[in-house]
Amino acid sequence: MKKILVPVDFSDHTRTVCTFALEIAKKAGGEIRLFHAYFDYVTIASSSFPYSVDTSEMFNQEMMVKIREEAKTDLQNLENMLVNDLNEQNIHNVRIVHTLTGGIPEDEIVNIAETYNPDIIVMGTRGKGNKDILTGKVTSKVVKNAKCRILTVPVNAKYSGFKNMLYATNLADEDEKDLKRLFELLITYKPVIHCIHINIDNDRLTDDSKMNSLKVYFEDEIKEGRLVFKVIDYVDFLGGINTYVNENQIDIISIVHHRKSFLKSLFTKDHTRELLFHSDIPVYIFPGNQE
Repeated sequence: MKKILVPVDFSDHTRTVCTFALEIAKKAGGEIRLFHAYFDYVTIASSSFPYSVDTSEMFNQEMMVKIREEAKTDLQNLENMLVNDLNEQNIHNVRIVHTLTGGIPEDEIVNIAETYNPDIIVMGTRGKGNKDILTGKVTSKVVKNAKCRILTVPVNAKYSGFKNMLYATNLADEDEKDLKRLFELLITYKPVIHCIHINIDNDRLTDDSKMNSLKVYFEDEIKEGRLVFKVIDYVDFLGGINTYVNENQIDIISIVHHRKSFLKSLFTKDHTRELLFHSDIPVYIFPGNQE
């Protein structure tokens, strides 16, 4: 049984994120754990009241009770809605549960990921107010610290299956092992993986040579129609990726999660950051070699 952790914030985007989690769970059965962390500390002091500290503490306690009860109701309503969806589809191999806690959301998501040990975390890349949380603390901390697979779902994403997956490569030495790992993780879905390199430095001869080596290594997968290799000449990385995505009906973009090199580059101005920030296609971050 797969364990799927789904952090939620009850924004309009939550329903889309849950749709992706449900489809993953329905494929082979599994447990979806909805998770919400609410801020459990509010400080409101007012000099207009005598003994303002005591007044603030009382107000904070009342406020926290209200916040927790509202979050508890929202979380239970969301669970009920998903259970009803499954019942209407006559799906019986998926279990829905939830966990509610107080604390700083990014810290609590990392904590439950360590204790619950999910197979995958499915989370949105936008929160309430249409704010892109990927540029803030929440998603960045989860991506940096979680040891499992992560699927980030943009606000405009539409679930259409995982038939075509794009693997963007810089033609590094790890590609052979990373692609084999990707096949292992996606054995249930069996997508066509498009291994794409965007040539923006006009070094086509070197790029073709490295790509040809990969083609030889994965000759059987190519014959089976499971792998496509291509070097694309384009003036910028993101533009090349977006063009290929649109022309080839790509459902999901995959990025390998190398523990050290990945963390060094993820939140600097690089290609991985561009994909995460600007793509409307879900991004699947999977563990590669542990460096």
